[in-house]
Amino acid sequence: MRKYRRIVFLVSVVSLIVIFVVEMRKTGTMVKDVKAASDNRLPLTQGISSEDSALISPKDVGRVRSYQNVNSKVMDPVSFLFVDNSYHLIIFKIHMETDRPLPEILGSDIENSQRSDGETYSGVDLNGFSRFEWRPWPAKQTRNIFLSVYGDSLSNGILNDSIASFHLLCENLSIKYEKNGVVQVLLTCGKITPSDLLFLKRGKIVYFMLMTTFKSKSFIPREILYDLVTGI
Repeated sequence: MRKYRRIVFLVSVVSLIVIFVVEMRKTGTMVKDVKAASDNRLPLTQGISSEDSALISPKDVGRVRSYQNVNSKVMDPVSFLFVDNSYHLIIFKIHMETDRPLPEILGSDIENSQRSDGETYSGVDLNGFSRFEWRPWPAKQTRNIFLSVYGDSLSNGILNDSIASFHLLCENLSIKYEKNGVVQVLLTCGKITPSDLLFLKRGKIVYFMLMTTFKSKSFIPREILYDLVTGI
């Protein structure tokens, strides 16, 4: 009986040591990732880039002003804008491997999202209760885009070869480049937030455009992003 207890004790100790070593390795990797992400940062800038301006219809570009551009040595800037002094607008750039119609690129589902374990994210607080985050790693080309949304009153809007739009009361959403892959982009809302989403394809680039309200109980018109882009 004593021998059995001693064996159980030794197995427990070894298991704890293994768990400790694995967790320390994970922690070390995360610390390195955080440092690498920090080293890749460039100073914030303000101003609407010519690339962002070209996404908005000429008659509506005056409605938009810059909040900040989050810059990096290894990926495209993430743009944070104001529209009509009432809405946040975020523009995130995704590079595609090939020039295919958007319905062949984009998949979507209704699913609760959170950060992927062990990954490092950069982020910006939007309105005191929402946060937009992304993996701050070198931009690489992807074949597909997978959108997960979670909330209420989801409606699909426009869908054609170059535009896909969604509208919902959002609790969270995420973008992955593989169905069961790492979360690349994440929006979390402490309160259900009216949101309008639009994917705009230009050649081998897809721009993910996200608009939310300053206040959780505010109203946001359906297809406001589509109208902003097309000038309708």
